[in-house]
Parts: sequence; C-alpha cells; structure tokens
Amino acid sequence: MRLFANMLGLLVPLAISAAGILPLPAHAQEARSFVVRDVEIDGNRRIDTGAVRSQIENLSGRVSEAQLSEDVKTLYNSGYFDQVLLSILPHGDGTVTVKFTVTEKPIARKILIKGNDEVSEDDLADVLKLEGRRFVDRSKIQTLMRKAQRYYQAQGYYDATLDYSSTPVGENEVDVTFHVNEGKRYYVREVVLQGVHDLDEDEMRAPLQTQRYKWWSSWLFGTGKVSEEMTEADKQILKQYLLDHGYIESNVGDASIEKREDGLYVVFDVAEGQEFKIGKITASGDLVDGSKEKTVEDLKSEGGEVFSASNVRADIFTITDRFGDEGYAFANVVPNTSLNRDNGTVDLDFSSTKGKPVKIGKITITGNEKTYDNVVRREMRIQEQHRYSGTKVRKSQTMLERLGIFDEVTVNNKPTADPAVIDLDVNVKEGSTGSFTAGAGYSTANGAVFNTKLSENNLFGTGNKLNLNLDFGSQISNQVLSFDNPRLNDSHFSFGADVLRTTRQYQDFNRELAGGSTSLGYPAELVFGEWAQDIAMTAKYEILATDIRDVADDSAQLVKDSVGRSSASAVTPGLSRSTLDNPGNPTKGSRQNLTVEFAGLGGDQQFYLFEARNAWYYPLLKGEFGEFTLADRTSFGYGQSLNDDPFPLYRRFFPGGINSVRGYQNRTLGPADINGQEYGGSKQFINNVELIFPLVTSAGLRGVVFYDVGQAYDDNEAFEVSGLRQGVGYGIRWNSPMGPIRFEIGYPIARQEGEAAQQTMFSFGGPM
Repeated sequence: MRLFANMLGLLVPLAISAAGILPLPAHAQEARSFVVRDVEIDGNRRIDTGAVRSQIENLSGRVSEAQLSEDVKTLYNSGYFDQVLLSILPHGDGTVTVKFTVTEKPIARKILIKGNDEVSEDDLADVLKLEGRRFVDRSKIQTLMRKAQRYYQAQGYYDATLDYSSTPVGENEVDVTFHVNEGKRYYVREVVLQGVHDLDEDEMRAPLQTQRYKWWSSWLFGTGKVSEEMTEADKQILKQYLLDHGYIESNVGDASIEKREDGLYVVFDVAEGQEFKIGKITASGDLVDGSKEKTVEDLKSEGGEVFSASNVRADIFTITDRFGDEGYAFANVVPNTSLNRDNGTVDLDFSSTKGKPVKIGKITITGNEKTYDNVVRREMRIQEQHRYSGTKVRKSQTMLERLGIFDEVTVNNKPTADPAVIDLDVNVKEGSTGSFTAGAGYSTANGAVFNTKLSENNLFGTGNKLNLNLDFGSQISNQVLSFDNPRLNDSHFSFGADVLRTTRQYQDFNRELAGGSTSLGYPAELVFGEWAQDIAMTAKYEILATDIRDVADDSAQLVKDSVGRSSASAVTPGLSRSTLDNPGNPTKGSRQNLTVEFAGLGGDQQFYLFEARNAWYYPLLKGEFGEFTLADRTSFGYGQSLNDDPFPLYRRFFPGGINSVRGYQNRTLGPADINGQEYGGSKQFINNVELIFPLVTSAGLRGVVFYDVGQAYDDNEAFEVSGLRQGVGYGIRWNSPMGPIRFEIGYPIARQEGEAAQQTMFSFGGPM
C-alpha cells in the first residue's frame, strides 16, 4: 500500500490550467528531484512537437520539481495552451519520463462583426485583427476590444461598447463574433483650459489635436473628436507650451471629459505657477576654444528673455556641434538651472564634458548593389583620417539624399577598439532610378499631348543622368535628349549636354526651335566658403535655330516682322540654390535661380536676358490629417536687344494661364496692338501665393487657394505696379498613379472688357 501511494504521488505532482498553478509547497519542491531519461509531449495538434520541446529548459539530467514547475509556467505563458498538465512516470532504474499533456487554445476560423452601422466593417476589421496563428486568447480579445473602443471614440462615438462570443465550428476551431453597440455620436463643443490666467488660451489651444467642432470645417479636417491618445498627446503639448513660455514649475493634469446633451467638454487642469525669465548664461567644465564666451555665443537663449525649454534644447545641440566640429564626437552638455523666485529669473549654466578628440578611421559603405562606391564617397564632406566633425557628417548625409538615387541614407558613428578613432558606417538603400513611361495628357495651355519618356538617373551605377523626352500633340511637338554628369571625373565640376527640336503652335503663328547646349557647374562653397553652401555656379553655351511661320493675317506687326529663320548663339552664366525637402512635392525650404543670357556670339540675334526666380515653402500646420503649406513663387525677367531690332519673339513673355497668372486665358496678358493682338513683352513680373492643404492624404489629394499678380511690358515700357493684373481662385491637385493632375478655377480681379469672368484650367500628365 505504501508503494502504491508513493507511485500515485509521482504520477500527478503538479497541474496547471486556466484557473491557476497548483504546485507543491516550496520545501517539498526543494526536497524532491528526478533523473530525467526522456520528455514526452502529448495533446498538441497544430503546434509542432519540436516547437513545444524548444520551450522546455530541463530535458535531461537531475531536475528538481521547482525547475519542472518553471517549465510548466513557460509553456502556459507562451499563449498557445488553455491547460498544461505535468506527469512524472518512473522507471525501474531510478530514472523518470516527464510528460507534458497540453490542451491547445482554439483557432479563430473567422472574425465576424455585428452591430456596426456608422463605421465600416473594413475599418473595424483592421482594428479587430488577430495576428499570427489567430489563437483565441481572452486577454488578446479584451485588448482588441479596448483598441476598437478607442477607435470609435476617435470617430466621435464616445459611448461605444463591444462584447464578443465564440461558436465552435470544427475540431478546436471557433468563429469569433464581435458585437458592437455604437451609441450616439458626440462632438467636442469646447476645450477648457482650467486654471489659465496669464497666458493666451486661444494660442494654447491652437496646436492641440483636440479641437472644438466647427460645422464649416470639421467635415474637411476631421476635427471635433476626442480620444485617449489625443488627450495624452495634448497634455504633453500643453506642458511644452508652458515650458516654452517661462512656466518652469507648471503642471498639467489628465484631461477629464464631460458628456452633456449638446456634446463633449474636454477639460485640462493647468497650474501655471510663476513665469521665469533668463538671468545669467554661463558655461562650465570643458569650454569651446577654452572660452566661456565662445561656448555660449549666438545661442537662442538670451538674458532677459522669457525662458524656453525648446531654445535650451536647441542650445545643447549647438554647443555639442561646436565640440563635434573640433573633433570631440562624444561631448555631453548638461544645462544646469538655478531658480531665483524672488525676482523670477533662472540662471543657466551649460556644463560640458567634451571627452577625447577622435578622428575618422574607416568609412564603410553598404547597401549599394548597383552604385559604385566612388559615387557615394565623392559626396562625403569628411574623409578617412580627418578630424571628426558632426557638421560635416550631417552634411554628407544631406548631399547623399539630394542625389535622388537612394530611398534611404544613414550615416552612423561606430566606436572602435581605439578610443581616439571612430569609423563611419554609410548605409544606403537604392531606389528605382530608371523609368519608361508612355501616356497621354491634356492641359488648357498645351492642348492634347502624347508623351514618351525614357530616363535613367543612375546610368550604369555612375550617378550620371540620361533623359529622352518625346511629346507629340495638337499644339506641341518636343524631342529632347539630355545628359548630365554631376561630378565630372569625380571632380567638383558638373557637365551637361542637351539637343532639342521643338515645335509649338500658337493662336496666330507657329514656332520651331532646333539646337543644343552644353553646360558646366561648380559649387560656390569651394570658392567663397561655408556661407555659399548649397549654391552652384553654372555656365551654359547654347546655339538655336528659330523658324517663325504660318503667321495669321491679323497678327501683331512684330509677329509679322519676325517671320522666317534666324539663329542665336548665347552664353548664360547663372547661380542656383535649393534647400527644398522634396523637389517634386515641397513642403519646406526654398529654391533660387539667377541667369543672364548673352546672345550675339555669332548668329543673327543680339540681346541679353536677365531672369530671377524664387520659390519659398513654409509649413504652417502639421497634424494627423496632413500638412498645410504656404508657398510663394516669384519670377522676374528683363530682356533688351543689343541692336535696333525688337527683342526677339521666341524669348518674349506671354503671361496668363495655369502656370502663370491664373484667372486669365493662356498667353493673353502683356503688350498687344490696337486690334488686341498680343505680341509679348521683353520684361515680366509674376508672383504666385498659395495655401496648399490636405483633402485625402492617403490618396495624395490636396486643395489649393491662390492669389496671383503679374504682367509683361514692351521694350519701351517701364515696370508699373498699377499695371499688374491680379487673379484669385482655388483648385484640386492629385498626385495620381498616372501622373500629376491639376484642376483650378481662377477669377480675374478688375476684369476688363472682353475678358471672361472665370477661367477653368486643367492639366493632366505631359509637360505643364
């Protein structure tokens, strides 16, 4: 009987289930151990036996009951099993077989959603999605329902609740049904900043994600709703606002949401505290060039100004960069503050530890499967064995990104065994650089256009560019072949060459151009120093043959006088600069171009033409709904003949249209004869101001409102502000898979006789 009792104790010493773990007392576990001969797994159907065994740590040798208990916990905590049972089966030689009997959790065959009327099933399916092998776990289900509830709250359904049920449908399979009670939709009626006395509440509310519902705009921007994530983010925004306005000891409590009949009232409890201004600014520890003054010069924080945590953070980076540019890659700067509550000031002491100076050891380039190493290395502003410079490292990354041939670029410091040396890891992810497109387009400026374009922006991995563009249409025909080498023989010189033949049909004449050009460029920074970074100096030589024909009988006299063939040989020096974040769809930065074309080095034409262009983009507001961008573009041109002939027709300015002054028909502004026939101007000024805002961010759909002003003037006319024509309007822009689409409606201001009250302008694909 005693032997039978002992064997029974060995068979079932430990069991674990969804209800909990039932181990032996600790002293008993410590007292008993077994020599394990084998481990068996039983009960698993879908999960591989090897995968189960890999979770078990104690598979052989002498094992205590405490260790086996931990193995049971590990299996249960894997999330795959509803129950894990441990049995110990003795053998006659004193060894045992350990058997784990498992009961797998059921698999979710289908996920069903019921009760949703206002939120689509597709949207909810993305939220209520079981990842991986879709084991039905109650805690996972509860997490998904909380996630869905927060999603509903973000859509305005603050009372939404969810429950679920499961229905067996096969061997250890179930269908899970989520039952939704959406409740009433509520909108935010007011965001209350309780406790704010000295600050501007409207200014504090402006950057918050939680905004009051406005019937005229919330439908467009998705505002007027609230969620837990939004209020938590807003709490941090308010804290940062207070710290940036001198309220160092302020506090912001968690948001409370009060539900009333007319909607939701979101209340943040704010304790402003005392406003602090900056007192003394000094430096301690290691100093830049051994000077406190140099360490803290030109910081954003200034004595006597209101304390700003953001400015202090920027100042830390500024000082760190100064040490980095001296070769100290691991400098640490700590802003120590000393509050004086009596006079409301805070003294700043930037305490620095610069560490040891370092130099660059190896520069390793990875990820460039097609691009040659030299294409990457020649853009690096820092080289091996050079003294470390954080500014040059960041500039190197910027220059590589601007090449336009990499989707991603990262440059990371890599410590070495020698504390005085660090390596640089340059990792690039190559993008698609070659394309062939064929399509059709239409614009109110150029009519119907059929376009074929072959381009390669990284020719044979050399970084060179080759483009062939062919346009054929009702009003335009272009054949342009261009080649660009941005680093000629790995030098800092750039080289470009173009050959072209274009035919353009205007209302009262046709124009054909044929010829080619070559150009050289060189970075201005290498001549004038750091202040000229991002500026390129260029020089272009161009030879063109021009043919003006098919002139209408009622054309202006200057057009009639231009009939026939002529040639021009011109050199054009220029300067260009760009800091745009995205040349195709910019949201911040600027671009400038200055050129002066001198024609008369042979050929029939003798003139000069000065052109200046500036584009400026400023991000106004960025949120989960998209980004608002203010754009301002200015174009100025001034040309003059160098002989007694009028300024040549093929270089004259004809404002009006979708790419000029909107609200007016294409090419209808500028000088005209007594019969109203336009013949273009030798001088032009155009300014476009736009507010670009998101409509459907995921689809690349944006809206725009604009104000344009501009005009062209004849050879003997002076610029007159009173003569500028103005237009306003709005439109939609879509970066579609088939190419950019613009639909814009413009209205002329101070409309003159014969001008339409509205111009509808459309552009799809092809040249614009």
